[in-house]
Amino acid sequence: MHRRAPVPRRRPRFRGTTPDRTTATITPYFFHFKRQLVRPAMISSSPTSSSSPAPLPAVVLACRGAPGADLNLVRALGRDGVPVIVVGEYPFPPSGYSRHCIEFICARDFTLHPQRLLKVLRELRMRHGQALPVFASADPDLRVMAELHAELVGTALWLSSSPDMIARLQDQRRFAELARQHDLPVPALHAPRTLEEVEALGRTLAYPVLVKPARAGCWHRPGIDPALSRCRAVQVEDAQALMRLCCQLAPHGLELVIQDRVPGDVDQQWTVHACIARGGTPVALATTRTLRNWPADFGPACHLETVAMPALEAEARAMLQRLKLRGMVSMNFRRDPHTGRMWLLEINPRASGASLLLARAGLNLPARVHREVCGRPPLPETPWRTGLRYRHGRADLRAFLVRRRQGREPLLRGLLSMLHPRTVFRAFDPADMGPPVQMTLDWLLGKLRGSGRWVWSRLGPGAA
Repeated sequence: MHRRAPVPRRRPRFRGTTPDRTTATITPYFFHFKRQLVRPAMISSSPTSSSSPAPLPAVVLACRGAPGADLNLVRALGRDGVPVIVVGEYPFPPSGYSRHCIEFICARDFTLHPQRLLKVLRELRMRHGQALPVFASADPDLRVMAELHAELVGTALWLSSSPDMIARLQDQRRFAELARQHDLPVPALHAPRTLEEVEALGRTLAYPVLVKPARAGCWHRPGIDPALSRCRAVQVEDAQALMRLCCQLAPHGLELVIQDRVPGDVDQQWTVHACIARGGTPVALATTRTLRNWPADFGPACHLETVAMPALEAEARAMLQRLKLRGMVSMNFRRDPHTGRMWLLEINPRASGASLLLARAGLNLPARVHREVCGRPPLPETPWRTGLRYRHGRADLRAFLVRRRQGREPLLRGLLSMLHPRTVFRAFDPADMGPPVQMTLDWLLGKLRGSGRWVWSRLGPGAA
């Protein structure tokens, strides 16, 4: 009687691996099943007709520090039946486990080594026979794409504003100049270059004021307190505190701006999301309201809600027409509760981290941009749904506990907000369970590794 030899277990395939293994196409076991089962189901259930050709794949960039943004982009594109290729600078980001992802490519640390990303995009261009649209999910991704702009001609489809405009919007000092040129309602902003200028300026400011990094990530340097380097803004109460903070940053360069603080709580902050066609004409706008953010007060929104703000959207449309931007844009506003005036805090020339919330509420910005650059028919107009919410569960719980300890939010109201029935979660999605399962396993493995190190330090050979 002959027995069939056991089939050896297949290992993940690495294609196109460089000698230093900085760039590799990784196909885990379940990706083989996903190509056979998930992708046909995804395309047939999408709004795209079964008789029409499959949409051109989209490339979504995934950098460290913003896993929710790229996952939201992947899911928003997937709602329109667009297959997605995720290019990450670290192995296996959560978006790579989405059922809408047909391939994951690891280009290690491409935000520090842009040529690695360029090599991947050129390989995809050759493989698919045409340039693919590339979506940046965070500021580091967008900055790398702007640096590679000249070399991306014919290699990738450009979806954003010009590189010079991106640089002006991402640098707070240049953004202040842009605001003065176009008469934008931006709070007063100062950019001292030396400690002497800080000392002289500190005697004239109306406190409290905010100290911000001039560019996103410019405080991420050895020697700077990690807690400080992660801050998007620091509130200082007097001139002495301002000098102490600037003296801490001075050895690494005074890359900071000092901005007047707009009074009011975080619920006085709104974000206008816009899709801008070629020529700089806004074609669709929608508004969300921030309910909580993390880190508290000055971090990104971790709990927000879709609202209707026609007056604010009309004001934002007029500003965008003057600036002549393109693609997806989000504009952060804050209202002064004493005067009722809306102040523009920043403009991000990319998709926000809540793309999936907007798509479910009726404005799928990534799908609109993808259809425009690929020459597909535009999406049918759908009514904007207000009252939908988006939560980053763990960050939102931390923000609520801080606000609760400070007496700024009642217990009952906070609990009811977390149990809101019409909520879109950052990770959990019953129709796409790969990312939450992967994130949960990573969290458990991290805890187990930490426990193992603790046990080894107490009971191992080196223990006292």
